[in-house]
Amino acid sequence: MRISLLGERELIKKIAAVVGGVNDREAVGIGDDAALTRISAGYWLVTAKDMLVEGVHFLLPQTAPADLGYKSLAVNLSDLAAMGARPKNAFVALALHPETDSEFVLDFFRGMKELAMQFDVAISGGDLVQSPGPLAVSVTVQGEVLREKALLRSGGLPGDVLCTTGPWGASAAGLLLLRENYNCPEDVREAALQAHFRPRPRVEEALWLAKSGAVRAAIDLSDGPLKDILEIMDASGCGAQFFARQIPVHPAAVDVARLAGLEPLELALNGGEDYELLCAVPERIFDGLACEYAARFGTPLYPCGTLTEKKDLEMITGGGKREKISFTGYRHF
Repeated sequence: MRISLLGERELIKKIAAVVGGVNDREAVGIGDDAALTRISAGYWLVTAKDMLVEGVHFLLPQTAPADLGYKSLAVNLSDLAAMGARPKNAFVALALHPETDSEFVLDFFRGMKELAMQFDVAISGGDLVQSPGPLAVSVTVQGEVLREKALLRSGGLPGDVLCTTGPWGASAAGLLLLRENYNCPEDVREAALQAHFRPRPRVEEALWLAKSGAVRAAIDLSDGPLKDILEIMDASGCGAQFFARQIPVHPAAVDVARLAGLEPLELALNGGEDYELLCAVPERIFDGLACEYAARFGTPLYPCGTLTEKKDLEMITGGGKREKISFTGYRHF
């Protein structure tokens, strides 16, 4: 049924019925003027917001509504992960064309609930508004972190190892496959599209890293490593260098980049939307931390560069040459 016929109140009731199973922590949830949430003493309340706009952040009809709901929450949980925070609540606002089918909206929330249940996140409320233009999704998430364990961008020091929780470039490869019908093996296509539609926020990994006390600075890789590292550089007052031979390029990015006539490393560094964590760790403790991390999560903590005194962004090439580099990916403005 079209939402213009169903009405806002009835649609909100149906959304509440879909997501109600993850709202047990709420004293008051969806249906009042604001949500009431229990919060622990001794913690920072951490809040993040991201907006996704049709045609800018996602394509329709190529993106299924459940995938869109999942990703809309995932990209926000990734921001909390970058702070070392445990997520608690999500608030969702949608700008919808009145001819939108209500099942699209409910499937959106079903996909969001799937991820919410994995991390015990309550979908606590939000807003629905009419829009004549493209679909817009705005999500606010809240979480908590022990005050002394919060991860920031500002603690990095020259000599720190830059490391990341996973390979880069797969999501950008997925976007290329949505835009161009490249003939690639099905397993490559599936891996790239999965990375693009359903990125996994590194919440558990971030909680572990924050608890370790080893991470001096952290950020999630949403815009691309070459852009996101600038935030750590600026906040920490450092430069940075990456090592070309150590950049963890996702195998799907390698295959798709070659089909598109691109360098895989270019896709990994500038593609964006990988939602891995990039962390700065003191060199003297990195090896021990990486061993413990691999034992805990079954995947490597990839070293890929260092912070430097010189406030430039550089790449050490495979031949040992030092080159200045800059971000060449997508910019909103």
